[in-house]
Amino acid sequence: MTHRDPGLHAQRPLAPARTPFPDCIASGAGLGFILGGTGGSVFHFLKALRSSPSGRRLAGGAQAVRANAPRVAGTWTGLFVAFSAVESAMYYARRKEDPWNDIVAFACMRGLHRRRKGLKAAAGSALVGAAFWGLVEVAQIGLDAIIADRHRKDRLPAACSDEDAR
Repeated sequence: MTHRDPGLHAQRPLAPARTPFPDCIASGAGLGFILGGTGGSVFHFLKALRSSPSGRRLAGGAQAVRANAPRVAGTWTGLFVAFSAVESAMYYARRKEDPWNDIVAFACMRGLHRRRKGLKAAAGSALVGAAFWGLVEVAQIGLDAIIADRHRKDRLPAACSDEDAR
């Protein structure tokens, strides 16, 4: 009978389980709406606050938020839905969860966003998106390695010093 190390089986995976297909699209839409609405509100409020005449700055900021935040939130919702749909399609086509799914999804999202500007602009935007998201993934992999290395060093027993041996 062999001895099994219970620590190997007790470890949890680093990443949570993948969200099923329709739910990840809805989750992406909600996240895009929240981020777009929040970011758009802050951006347009500050922009109007600065450009409004003295004495009407607060009212101008509130008016700019009412006029522009829903549009920005809707745009970001569409972008996040496109990203989630392409990422899920890549996952189900390849049966792999790796950085290439996100890189292709971001490139497709950027290309779809610029499709009205023409094929050349969409292709260029998709290439820039793929390069940018590739750098993001490389940085994330590097940070994960650094964090895992620190975590592993924290779990190792301290080495005996010369004073402890005496």
